[in-house]
Amino acid sequence: MKALAGITFKEGVRDRALYGIFIFSFSVMILGLAVLSFFGQNMDKVASDFMLSALTFAGLLISFFISPQLVAKDLERKTIYVLLAKPISRFDYILGKYAGILLLITVATVILAFFAMVGMFLANFFYSSFFQNFRVDAFLLAILGEWLVFALINAIVIFFASFSSSGFLTLLFSVSIYIVGENIETVYRYLQTATEAVPLSSPVLLIIEISRYVFPNMALFDLKAQAAHGILVPFSYVVSISAYAASYIAILLFMASFFFKRRELA
Repeated sequence: MKALAGITFKEGVRDRALYGIFIFSFSVMILGLAVLSFFGQNMDKVASDFMLSALTFAGLLISFFISPQLVAKDLERKTIYVLLAKPISRFDYILGKYAGILLLITVATVILAFFAMVGMFLANFFYSSFFQNFRVDAFLLAILGEWLVFALINAIVIFFASFSSSGFLTLLFSVSIYIVGENIETVYRYLQTATEAVPLSSPVLLIIEISRYVFPNMALFDLKAQAAHGILVPFSYVVSISAYAASYIAILLFMASFFFKRRELA
């Protein structure tokens, strides 16, 4: 399994699209520094949003466009038959693939976080009077929240790839789950207030309630606003969202293994 994780990681590193994503993300960060002077008193908030948004966008691009290909390539090149012919179970294959992808996104997040921190320190150096509320620990916790999202998305990618032979369908399903997860809580709260004026039927309310528990609530991990305002979230909250992400990941990998064991690879 370790060898498979290493191979998957090396394949991801060799993907040229990865470096294009890095360059684009760094360009956005530099652009953020260049336009800071236009935002006056809100410089610290704008700088934080720019850096974190660039990191988030890069991580999502890697998760949605590189990760699915790392699984699909094994089927396209028929290397999966060689791997499964060795003393490695399909469960180990799923775990190995996920471990390699997770290592790739972790290394990418660390690199992006380093440049985001450099950008924030440069902004603080040139406009120190506007960065009185900036907190490094709050900023790093926001990055941790984004990394948890990436880890969860890649588990979703592995889940759909376990029974889908199309990389496009894996991408489509994964993006759909992410979009639903990002907005499910907002929709739920809106409907809670809207139903006071126009009551919804019980089946509709039941579907919405079930959806809140079936789809992962991605909004829980978004700590950009707290980082921008220099607010440190409680340690208990960080532990709870980490456990929440780990639980979903474990369930998704178990289900991916279940479907992959029953998949015909002929």
